[in-house]
Amino acid sequence: MVAAAVVLSLFPLRPAHAGSLAGGELQRLSARAADPSYVVAPGIVFNHPFRKKKRTRIQRKIINTVRNVPAGETIRLATWNFDSPILARAFIKAHRRGVSVQIIMSRGLARAQGAGGSYQTLRSALGKGNADRPPSMRSWIRTCRYTCRGKGGAMHFKFMLVSRSGATNWVVSQGSGNFTGAAAVQQFNDWTTVTENKALWDGWINIWNQAVKDRNFPAVRFTTGEITSTFAPHKSDVDPALAVLNKVQCTGAANTASGRTKVRIANAVWGEERGARIARKARELDRAGCDVEIVFMMMQRKIRAILRGMRAKQMVYIVGATADKFKDRYVHLKGLAVQGNVAGAADGNVVLSSSENWTRLGWHSDEQDVIFWNDATMASKYANWVDLIYRQAPRSLNNYVNSADPARRVPGTEYLKPKDYPFEDLEAELG
Repeated sequence: MVAAAVVLSLFPLRPAHAGSLAGGELQRLSARAADPSYVVAPGIVFNHPFRKKKRTRIQRKIINTVRNVPAGETIRLATWNFDSPILARAFIKAHRRGVSVQIIMSRGLARAQGAGGSYQTLRSALGKGNADRPPSMRSWIRTCRYTCRGKGGAMHFKFMLVSRSGATNWVVSQGSGNFTGAAAVQQFNDWTTVTENKALWDGWINIWNQAVKDRNFPAVRFTTGEITSTFAPHKSDVDPALAVLNKVQCTGAANTASGRTKVRIANAVWGEERGARIARKARELDRAGCDVEIVFMMMQRKIRAILRGMRAKQMVYIVGATADKFKDRYVHLKGLAVQGNVAGAADGNVVLSSSENWTRLGWHSDEQDVIFWNDATMASKYANWVDLIYRQAPRSLNNYVNSADPARRVPGTEYLKPKDYPFEDLEAELG
């Protein structure tokens, strides 16, 4: 059981409402009023890239939250990639009605998009209409050199902080999906939302304020109530995945039918010694009697060897003649769920949701990891979703295909379905 703790902040926190807009600017920019009665639902949602009505669940959640942010409030977004016209329009409309919209994304991806991409569109639109705003309330989109809070690595955050949307305050959302069309059409992702938790919101705003500076900061871990937030680049911390798995006992579970603790793991990429350590722990739990199930997208051969004989499947549907992770359908979640004997509770429930692949690069990059302790509803949803992906995954460890290398594939294992939905269809659905 994790006791409530105080937010451990290394730097002073700025207030959420960091300023107000001049009256004339509010009137000029408020093109569309937000619904003051709208309520942002907390909890976890998943998308399913093969199912039309479920592909856009996360994007709809984001758009509805952004559409109902009233003038004078703030949106703070960090995402590895922003590449979606319809998501860009939602943030631009928010800015024009008087919301302070500030976005950070990867510099390399911003440059790669070119003149017609979402980055340039947002940069132009968010740069207009700031003259009468105080500096803290101006809108913009920026990039970081590499990581925003460390050396080398990559800017790989995926979170959004909203001071108020409709009738809901202090919205902290994060997950595995970037702000792209591909996140809906190609990938299985998750998105968690916590509302009305000022201490948590302040802690995340502190991380945002550090990220904006684009320089080195220490790793941060803090617990508010029953939510533990960890922000890489990590140093000597316990791996977030092992911070959960090391607390698991395999027997004596009071909330599973079998009495065995259920461990469900969904992490896209496992690599190097870091991925191997987590794999060895998963194998140890499997051999100790836990009910362990794993879905993944990419995994080094030595790690697959560790998991041989376990229930582990690769969710990669190949679109076309060769494997290509930029076209294929694949699992992109980066976390796990435990139901059973964990953290000293026989009826424990834990979910790890994050942006972080289990690799050396993930350890040194900008990443967020969030552990939700004692949330039975979230743990059940996460475990059930992993079960669904496992049932539908076409590949075992034996017919693994390297989706990062189009030159390598296993003959006879190509999957030409589900249909390769074009991005225009996705945009029409969201509209």
